[in-house]
Amino acid sequence: MSYNRDRNFLGKEFLQLGAFGQYSKINPVLIIFNNNEWLSLLEKSLSEREHYSTQNNSIQFGQVCARFLGIDGDEDDYYNMLFELTQNPGIDVHVLSGHLRKEIAREQFQAIQTVLEINQSETLSVNRFIAFLEGRDLIPSYEDASVHRHFRESLAGVLQMFIQEHPGGLHHPDFRRVIVDLIKWTWNHLDGTIPIKVAVGRRPCILWYGTASKSEVYFLYMAKLLGLDLLIFEPDGVDIFKNLDPERKLMVVQEFSLKKEPREFPKARAIRKATVAYQASKEIERILHTDNSPIYKAWQYRSHVPASITLKTTYDELFLMSREKAFIRPNFHIEGQTVFIPSLFAKISGITASQKEYWERLEELKEGELTLFIRYFPFTHNVTVNQQYHYHHSLNREGFLDPEKMIKSNWWKHKQLPVGVQHAIAAGISRVCENPKLIKEDHESLYDLQLYLFAQLTRLPESVIKLFLKFDYPQEVPRVVLYNNGAGAGLTRSDAALLILLNELGLDILLFNPSGLRDLEIYIDERFFDIHLMDQFEFNMEYKERPVSIWRRLINLKNNIQK
Repeated sequence: MSYNRDRNFLGKEFLQLGAFGQYSKINPVLIIFNNNEWLSLLEKSLSEREHYSTQNNSIQFGQVCARFLGIDGDEDDYYNMLFELTQNPGIDVHVLSGHLRKEIAREQFQAIQTVLEINQSETLSVNRFIAFLEGRDLIPSYEDASVHRHFRESLAGVLQMFIQEHPGGLHHPDFRRVIVDLIKWTWNHLDGTIPIKVAVGRRPCILWYGTASKSEVYFLYMAKLLGLDLLIFEPDGVDIFKNLDPERKLMVVQEFSLKKEPREFPKARAIRKATVAYQASKEIERILHTDNSPIYKAWQYRSHVPASITLKTTYDELFLMSREKAFIRPNFHIEGQTVFIPSLFAKISGITASQKEYWERLEELKEGELTLFIRYFPFTHNVTVNQQYHYHHSLNREGFLDPEKMIKSNWWKHKQLPVGVQHAIAAGISRVCENPKLIKEDHESLYDLQLYLFAQLTRLPESVIKLFLKFDYPQEVPRVVLYNNGAGAGLTRSDAALLILLNELGLDILLFNPSGLRDLEIYIDERFFDIHLMDQFEFNMEYKERPVSIWRRLINLKNNIQK
C-alpha cells in the first residue's frame, strides 16, 4: 500500500512522464470540483482529465488540489474514508504528514550555510539565490530541459511567496529554517524514485493530515506548484494555508460544520459500524442543522468563533432581551467560521422610584445557571509581569495577535479546554488588542495599551472559564451581572479589561450602580456601552440576599435530586 512505501516519489520518472522533453512550458491547472468528485478525478490518467492539452509547444494538465476543513458526515466514516484512500490501488497516495525525513548530509548543510551567508551580505534576488543553490548542487538537476526549468520556476514561486509574506524577505529570521527544510525534503522525498506507471500517466498524490509547521506549509506549496495532486484534511477546521491563500484561490476548499480534534491517522478501518437508524439521524441533522436553518443542534458551533454585536436598547428592553436566546435576537447570523451574537453591555445608574421593582429586576437577572454575579471589587488581579516577549512572538506578519500562535505557545494557560473554545478565547483577545476599547492612560502609547490588554486577558479567572464553557452560541446567552454600590475599592482597570473581552465574546454585561458614580466610564469609552439613568441615587446601598421561600427551596431540592 502507498501509505507504507518509501515516500521518495517525485523523481525524474514522474516529472518526465515519458513526454515532457518536447515542451517548453509545463502548466498544471487547478480542477474545480464539487462534493466528492475529487475521488474519481484522482483515478483518471493525465490525458483523461479536463484541461489536458498539448498546444503551442506547451503541455497543460488538470491538477487535483483541495483542503477539507472539518468532517463531512459521520466521524467514523470520515476516518474509514482516509484509510481506504491509502489502500486504493487506483490512486498513488502518499501520506507525508508526520513522515518527512529530517536527515541531511553535512556537506549539504554546510553548503546551504555558505549560500545564506552570501545572501546576508549581498541581498540576492530570487533568481540569483537559486543560481547559487544550483552552483553548489543543492537542488536536483534534470536531463529534461523542460522539467529542469519547471522545477526552478516552482522553487522561485515558493521564494517569492515567502518574500510576500515576510517583512525583510529572504533576510527574515524564519527563512534559514524554511530553506534548509525545503532543500532537505526535496532530496529526501521529491528526488527519489518509486514505481510509477508512466504509460497510464498516474499522478502521485500527497495526502496531508492535521497541523503543519511553516516549513511544511511551504513544502506543500512547492508540491502544488510542481503539479502534484494534493489533499489536505483538517478535521478541526484549522486552515494551515490561511496565510498563503486567504482568498482560497490556490486550491478547492470544502468546509464542513462538524469540527473535531484530530485523532491519530487511521491504520485500520474502524471496527464500529453505524446502524441504518444512526445514519438516517445523521442525514437528518445534515439537512436540518445548517447555517441558514433556525434549527440548531446542541454544540453545533463549538468549533466556531463568537463575536459580539452590541445592541443599543431602552432600559425596559434590557430585561426583555436578556431572556431571549441568541438566535432570536435581532441581527444574529453566522458567517463562515464566525457566529455573530447580539449582546447587551449596559450600566444601570441609580435606582428606580420603586426600590421593590429595582431589586426584583436585579434578582431576575441573577437567576439561571448561566449567570455570574459579582458584588465585590476588584474581581480580577492586576498582572504586572512583563509579557512583551510572549506578545511579540504571538504576532502575525500584519502585526496583530495570531490565535493559532497563541494557543500553541507554552505560556498558554487553557490547553485543557476544547480546541474550539481555545480558538474562541484567543480570537477574542486578538480583536480586543487590535481595536482597544479601553481608554489609554496619559503615559501610554497604543502599543503599551495593547501589551497591557494582552497581559491581563491571557490569565482569566476560573469562574469566567466555567461560564464560557457552558455557552452554546445560538442558545441562551451567559450574563455577568455586577452590583457596585460605590463603597470600597470599586471597579478597577483590570476589571474593565475583562468585561471588554467578555462583551467581545458575546456575553451580556449588566452593571448596577445605585450611587450613580463613575466606574465603567473611567476606563471604557462610553460609545461602547449604554448608560441608563434612573430616577434617584442611593449611596452605600448594601446588597441584601433575597429570602428564599419554602417553595423555592423545595423546587431547588427537587432539581438537585434530578441532576
